[in-house]
Amino acid sequence: MRVAVTGATGFTGGHTLKELIASGHEPVAFVRSRSKLDAVIKLHHLPDIECVKGDITSPESLRPLLGGCEAVIHTAAVAATGKKAIPLIKKVNAAGSRNVLELSVEAGLDPVIYVSSQSVLHPAPGGVYTDECPISQSPIDEYARSKAEGELVARKLQGQGHPVVIIWPSGIIGPDDVGVSVAAKGIARLLKAPVIPLPRTGGILMHDVRDLARVLCRCLTANEGPRKYGVFGHYLDWPETEHFLESVTGKRLRTITLPNSTFHAFGKFGDLVGNLGIDFPLDLATSKFMTSLTPGIDARTRTDLEIEWRPLSESFIDTLRWLVQEGKIPKRLVPKLEN
Repeated sequence: MRVAVTGATGFTGGHTLKELIASGHEPVAFVRSRSKLDAVIKLHHLPDIECVKGDITSPESLRPLLGGCEAVIHTAAVAATGKKAIPLIKKVNAAGSRNVLELSVEAGLDPVIYVSSQSVLHPAPGGVYTDECPISQSPIDEYARSKAEGELVARKLQGQGHPVVIIWPSGIIGPDDVGVSVAAKGIARLLKAPVIPLPRTGGILMHDVRDLARVLCRCLTANEGPRKYGVFGHYLDWPETEHFLESVTGKRLRTITLPNSTFHAFGKFGDLVGNLGIDFPLDLATSKFMTSLTPGIDARTRTDLEIEWRPLSESFIDTLRWLVQEGKIPKRLVPKLEN
């Protein structure tokens, strides 16, 4: 298939381009910067990729892209935090997604794949994320709210019978990014901290970016109508996470368990200083996620698409090795890599 890819120079987008080519598809990257696409091509050792320059907030720049393709994978999103980022988040994640979804349907693309977010389902009814969850009535932050607005459009189009496929990724981890993903930054900060504070409840919910790219490519079948797939991956509570991190790093970690209210207070402080342009390792939304994340059930995704998630240990070790290679963390923080 000839497949339009928005967000092609992002973490998920770059791996998706690689998987598309490996699967015999013809990707067309929708980009704002050709130079960043060139960096993605170099990073993933890809052949030259056709691209269309534009902006998803501009319907006029999208039409030439979508009119020349058979399907679309919409990965583009802004995941920034802070009040200053809110206008851009709304513009790209909500209005931009509406443009991509509605114009793709208008152009007759099949399928139209929308990469949503597990955050739009949070908190999960019954404490477990599934592909039957409704959109949350109380999104945890502006990012989740904007992604929910995009998903409302996707669900409306599905209800009208259009071949829209909704994908819900959880936390995305893995190596090889022209930037540094949110999860990778969080891991680097944890390992650099002399003492790692952990909340009493919640945990981590993660999967590998390479598995997500494979899911997106395996959804590229026409005439199957509307579909929904959770990519929730692996869940570990905080005690399990502590033991897991020690096993994949080979390093004895110093941790302290704090009340959830203390974490939320740190998050509020992070929002305050963040609005002043000061970087802080925690914001309120992240602190709320850390204290309230629950497992997800994605067995139908794995069955329908004939895929199994790679072990979380493999994903972490590959990510840690990449972070060391890129100079984001010193090798001494990951003794296991020396063995």
